[in-house]
Amino acid sequence: MKIPPLIAILGRPNVGKSTLFNRLLSRKEAIVEDRPGVTRDRHYSQGTYGRKSFRLVDTGGILFGDDHPLGDSIRKQALFALEEADAIIYVMDGREGYLPVDADVIGRIRRSGKPAVFAVNKVDTVKTEEVLSEFHRHGVDPLVGISAAHGRNVDAILDAFMDLMPDTLETYPVDPGIRFSDASESDIQEWLKRRISDPPRVAVIGRPNVGKSTLINRLLGEERLVTSPIPGTTRDAIDTLVTYRNRNYHFVDTAGLRKKGKVAEASELYAQIRTDRAILESEIAVVLLSAEDGLTDGDLRIIRQVIDHRRGLILAWNKWDILPEEDVRSSPPFRDVRERYPFLAFAPMFGCSALTGFHVSQLFQHINTVREWYFTRIPTSELNALILPLVESSPPPRLKNHPVRIFYVTQVQIAPSVIMAFVNRPEGISLQYRQFLSRKIREKYAFTGVPFLLKIQAKSRRNRDSSEK
Repeated sequence: MKIPPLIAILGRPNVGKSTLFNRLLSRKEAIVEDRPGVTRDRHYSQGTYGRKSFRLVDTGGILFGDDHPLGDSIRKQALFALEEADAIIYVMDGREGYLPVDADVIGRIRRSGKPAVFAVNKVDTVKTEEVLSEFHRHGVDPLVGISAAHGRNVDAILDAFMDLMPDTLETYPVDPGIRFSDASESDIQEWLKRRISDPPRVAVIGRPNVGKSTLINRLLGEERLVTSPIPGTTRDAIDTLVTYRNRNYHFVDTAGLRKKGKVAEASELYAQIRTDRAILESEIAVVLLSAEDGLTDGDLRIIRQVIDHRRGLILAWNKWDILPEEDVRSSPPFRDVRERYPFLAFAPMFGCSALTGFHVSQLFQHINTVREWYFTRIPTSELNALILPLVESSPPPRLKNHPVRIFYVTQVQIAPSVIMAFVNRPEGISLQYRQFLSRKIREKYAFTGVPFLLKIQAKSRRNRDSSEK
């Protein structure tokens, strides 16, 4: 599997970087306002161009010598993107023309030796050739005139990076598992045999200073990773091979994730990208929580990130040893979390102490259990024997006085798991009904730690019409 290239969008404030970001992704993700400085943090996402896949980063504006209170931080962040990215899109304003700051940044981009496209935005209301001629006179090349607001010529930007982009089916995270329809049974078995024989890939993630490096050092039995009470000590993802009971486990210690608005340094901002990549390259994410702090909003954001990527999830409560014994007996954090956040009920939880080693070995048991479910394939006959009687006794509500029917259910992918329900009217399956079916599946097949996806797919119209006669 290949990682799609990371393409960074750089430019002065208010030249249309976020508008271009949204346009290239064909969806609105970045906040767009007609004033400089709105994009303070980087914003990144993954997109596709035809059958190709890429990652895109939107950055704050570069403006040397400005008096914006966050100007230095924004500038560091954008320049760090130049170091982190595989390719660069530098955006300039066609209405303002070529400015000295453009020359400075263009020089930095050229010295980096990375593939780059220089885009002149806002040429929708003026003659393109007249605008571009000024930039050509200053030797800017390759040059593309665009209108990000109207989508004019933006495809030409991605055309320049086609050679960098892998096919969508060959990338993380678009399709890291195996779709049964795309492979023969012998290929599936060979793929499973190979993947299961590899060491489990486990990302250790969490807020800064919850003890991630200390945990891996405890597992290793040596001070291999730098640990410190200062948040943010770990800024890169570090691969570590741990052996437990003659079995190898591939751990990744990652930089701590924190709320975007509280991240001051550019290196910390881009540590979040590296952490996201670590999740994508893992099979299981261990989210380390502080038993002392309880489950915070920051923890929930991180957990959501794992669920969105559909990786295996384990919740490990560190610093368990410092809790008063009477508190643990009367109101253990597990019970409170499961009551307040029932959507986390599928994830195994345990208390430990990375510092003393208390219950740390339980982690391996949970990893083995979650990984087994991560590669579990439920036979189609069993799924239909479970779901179809449920649908018969508790059918979904009628849609515009037409019955909504589920014809059959099958698991179409593993690692991560995707279950598909084929129906006559997909729009008639509400989120609540989908959650109802997911709960019933979990009652029989636990999928411990695995956030499987239940998708609704329309059956062909011909088959649908004949079924409704």
